[in-house]
Amino acid sequence: MTQETIPQPNNTHSENNPVGRFMVAVGAVIVQEETKKILITQRANSQDWHPNEWEITYGRIAQHEDPHTGLRREVSEEIGITDLTIQHVLRVWHMYRGPQTAENDLIGITFVCTTAVQDVSLSHEHKAYRWVTPQEALQLISIEGIRKDIELYMQSA
Repeated sequence: MTQETIPQPNNTHSENNPVGRFMVAVGAVIVQEETKKILITQRANSQDWHPNEWEITYGRIAQHEDPHTGLRREVSEEIGITDLTIQHVLRVWHMYRGPQTAENDLIGITFVCTTAVQDVSLSHEHKAYRWVTPQEALQLISIEGIRKDIELYMQSA
């Protein structure tokens, strides 16, 4: 019996080893500096992905946009916070945003961030926000991956 040889990728030319398609998302556990509470937002009824669910701030970055720039843009667009300090990466994760196809393949990076801001200006994507303790966040958040972000934040804080 012969052992099958696994071909090694040739990364010198993309036509010999075409890369896959995937999206990159960034998220933030945003900690308010004075109160030490974290920000959670409730998605609007009109959202196609987890409507009405509580979450931390997430968004997809644009092609050629680095993760820090994309995170700052998403936070500004979704919740109006421009005074944001990115502290460190909390975790890197993978999921499919729907069926397991290339179009739904998503790599994510969740950061821990701080801000002095307390007032939030929500975009059309969200209908409510709260500054809460991590324990209170876990009582409201039902999405497994977001719960994992909060649990990891609690372990690291």
